[in-house]
Amino acid sequence: MSRQTSLSLLFFGLLLTVAGSSGWAQVSAPSSFLGYDLGERFTRHHDITAYFEHVAEQSEFVELQRYGTSYENRPMLAVFISSRDNILALDTIRVNNRRTAGLDGGPVNGRTAAIVWMSYGIHGNESSSPEAAMMTLYELVSGLESPSGADGHDIPAWLEETVVVMDPVLNPDGRERYVNWFDQMAGRRPDPRTEVREHHESWPGGRSNHYYFDLNRDWAWQTQIESRQRIAFYNLWMPHVHADFHEMFRNDYYFPPAAEPFHKAITPWQREFQEKIGENHARYFDERFEGYFTGEIFDLFYPGYGDTWPTFNGAIGMTYEQMGHGRAGTSMIRDNGDTLTLADRIQNHHMAGMSTVEVTALNSERLRIEFHNYFRMAEEEPEAEFASVVIGGENHPDRLLALLDYLDRQEIRYRNAEAGQNMSGRHYLSGEEQSRQTEAEDIVVPLSQPKSALARVLFDPDPELADSNTYDITAWALPYAYGLDAWAVEDRVPVNDEPVRTATRYEPLPEEAAYAYAIPWGDVRDAAMLADLLKAGVRVQFAEASFTIAGNSFAPGTLLVLKNANRSMGKQLRDKVDHLAAKHDRPVTALPSGRTDHGPDLSSPRTHLIEKPVAAVPAGPGIHSYNLGELWHYFDYTLDYPLGMFQPDRLPDFPLEDYNVLILPQGNYRFWEDSDWEKVMNWVEEGGRLIAFSSALTPLAGMDETGIVLRDFEEDNGEAEPGDIRFGDRRREALSRRISGSVLRTTLDETHPLAYGLGDRYATLTRGTLTPELLENGGWNVGWIPEDEILLGGWAGEEAISQKQGSLMAGTRTIGDGQIVILADNPLFRGFWRNGALLFSNALFHAGIAR
Repeated sequence: MSRQTSLSLLFFGLLLTVAGSSGWAQVSAPSSFLGYDLGERFTRHHDITAYFEHVAEQSEFVELQRYGTSYENRPMLAVFISSRDNILALDTIRVNNRRTAGLDGGPVNGRTAAIVWMSYGIHGNESSSPEAAMMTLYELVSGLESPSGADGHDIPAWLEETVVVMDPVLNPDGRERYVNWFDQMAGRRPDPRTEVREHHESWPGGRSNHYYFDLNRDWAWQTQIESRQRIAFYNLWMPHVHADFHEMFRNDYYFPPAAEPFHKAITPWQREFQEKIGENHARYFDERFEGYFTGEIFDLFYPGYGDTWPTFNGAIGMTYEQMGHGRAGTSMIRDNGDTLTLADRIQNHHMAGMSTVEVTALNSERLRIEFHNYFRMAEEEPEAEFASVVIGGENHPDRLLALLDYLDRQEIRYRNAEAGQNMSGRHYLSGEEQSRQTEAEDIVVPLSQPKSALARVLFDPDPELADSNTYDITAWALPYAYGLDAWAVEDRVPVNDEPVRTATRYEPLPEEAAYAYAIPWGDVRDAAMLADLLKAGVRVQFAEASFTIAGNSFAPGTLLVLKNANRSMGKQLRDKVDHLAAKHDRPVTALPSGRTDHGPDLSSPRTHLIEKPVAAVPAGPGIHSYNLGELWHYFDYTLDYPLGMFQPDRLPDFPLEDYNVLILPQGNYRFWEDSDWEKVMNWVEEGGRLIAFSSALTPLAGMDETGIVLRDFEEDNGEAEPGDIRFGDRRREALSRRISGSVLRTTLDETHPLAYGLGDRYATLTRGTLTPELLENGGWNVGWIPEDEILLGGWAGEEAISQKQGSLMAGTRTIGDGQIVILADNPLFRGFWRNGALLFSNALFHAGIAR
């Protein structure tokens, strides 16, 4: 099979090189351009880019557009392939498509076409799809250039009313990490034996981007620069069909229809077209006797994927999975004894890609009709359990502005409410039905709008699962993530027709000297300004209690910059504070005196100097790379503040005494021996602050001095134990002991520094069943899960959820002169849980005084 495939690819490349008109002869086949056959080796990102540029330069049927750069400054691009007339009218097609969706005003005039978008290589070590992209590009262009088409396909007819968009490498940095590693590990000839080193990636692997984020979980949240640039570009076009090419460890090839659960926002037409795609793919795979499966494993529920997010934006979103992944190299012996080559994997992805273009072309008119109907129904008769989302205008202004900025990027519309309207709806943070009157400052997100389905999904407080055996988290509603008082309302809430007006929060400080400057604390933007103040050498304190001065009230956690604590700066102090307030758009109040009207005075023992954090984190094998990446990105992009990352096995020689904060991300920590832990705990006793995430609590719970006790509960391993259940039900029975991702109601001690700015309620995103008991004997229980009615959104197994009742979510424990901060859940999960980032900011800057 492998040799036959390789020969057929070589023959195909030679055939295309000599075929076609004189214009076509200028376009090289991938093998001619690269100097080797596709599948012989992995192609570097710059060579893939160069090939796409070459084809675009030489063919009048192709247009290339660059839309961004990766964190490591690699270009990101897409090409458009279609008939000559369509290429000349590309912008008209784009504008008409957005007008059809109701996203832009004006009539639909001139040319229209179905748009099929194919995305390759979002996981860097799923390496065959960018190679297949070159092959597919070449066949499409050859079919347009050659009167007889290519490989028996009538491509000119396909692309008469269809535009193909190809993004060859969505994750350039991850791909280069994988290809560079593989080239260093492999010898002159591939070794297909899976036990050898070229089949076992080293940490952190090439799957993720520069910051170790899984970009195929980031489509909805767009926390990463690659995602944000790609989505802005995608929204300009709003394709009718989107295919996302992946690889998996086993199981031949997967293509739609997808597995349950489907989110209820998915329409019958979207389901129907998945069946059409599956039928056509199956025909081609059957002809070649290739293995495949459908309807299992890969569901359409969580909105952060490359199939679901396009689906909730009106497209037919699909995932394709080829067996291979990072363990396959360029040649791998399968479990059945056959050999799977890179050429085989390329051929299968190419076949699926061509089939996708074919089905889109054959259904071009129907796709455009259904696309129009989808968005018309979204505005006229949206289907959802709620008609409006009301977000209280009294929420923290920064969190509210951050949400509105996010909605703008998603093109989700909102307006201010008409004041004085009675409304009743489900309150997100309590889970209760509440009634209230609207205020003029309230924000209303109506479900009657073009992006209705996306708004419905992103604001759904408790998405309904048709099947609990899902692939990812099951709740994610934006008010939970942003910590906002909001209500899902069944009725349409009247809105003001005027656009929402937002104002800057910064106002220049007076030139005259002030006794102190007060900066409210309640959002990560406050943490970013604090980080800059500390980097600038400004001594900053915070108030433990609320106070009032000169008619202004300030909450616990308020930052204070006192003149008498920064005398050496003179007038520069005012200028530095003002400059940073403008940079971060922070409201800063100049205080005329150190004496307050109510509450502790500014130099009271209840104000505390913030020790400038000097933070370190172990970064290497054994550490959960995603969690490390979340920390790394938080320090780099939320704070712009240094983080010392060190190899875990270097701890014996690492100068821990030069640091005052040590962060332990999720990981197994088997790399540290008793002597290493002794060094860490001695450092804590001498004044260090240890911040431990989730699974990092496990080794700490084995130490008497920490006082951490974990509940005894063995989470399932995917299958229930044999016994009274039927063999066929073993996986489903095991779900009762799982929490794949649910939102739990949490109570906070808002007087504790770890909870500053968060209030007394918090929605925690819980994954897994690791559960600490409430602290005793000198520990502070700052956030805890109540005993009942704890599930705000999502699905959790009955046994697993009972495990969480009455447990610790966040707390602190004093040990000697130092402290352990306990975070049972990951507050930085995937970078989108904004309220969690504030919780972590408290752990970093404030929590140290609570001893």
